[in-house]
Amino acid sequence: MMSERADGDDAPSGDEDAPRAVGEHLGERADPAAVTDTFTLLSNETRVRILAALADSDAEAVRFSDLRSRVGVTDSGQFNYHLEKLRGELVAKTDDGYALTDAGGRVADLL
Repeated sequence: MMSERADGDDAPSGDEDAPRAVGEHLGERADPAAVTDTFTLLSNETRVRILAALADSDAEAVRFSDLRSRVGVTDSGQFNYHLEKLRGELVAKTDDGYALTDAGGRVADLL
C-alpha cells in the first residue's frame, strides 16, 4: 500500500498503527510525531536493554529465553510485554527468534 507524504512523494505506508522510527528515510527530516513515538518506545529501560542486547548479538536472531536472560528480566510476562511494544517497527520476530529491523538497527546505533 502506498501513501502520499506531505512533500508529495509516495512512500510505503506499512502498518498504519505502528510508530515510525527515527531516521526512517535517511537524509530527510523525521516527522515530529514519529520522533515522539520512537522516544515513547525508548522511555523504558527494559526496552532499551532489549535493543542493546539484540544489537550486541553475534547471531542474526536471538531466542526469547536467551534474550530475556541477556536483558536480565526474570518475569517472562513483563519481558514479553516490553518486547511486544518494540515488535513491528524496531524488532522483528523470525523463525529463529527476534532480530532488529533496519529502523531498530539505526536506533540501536544511537544508544
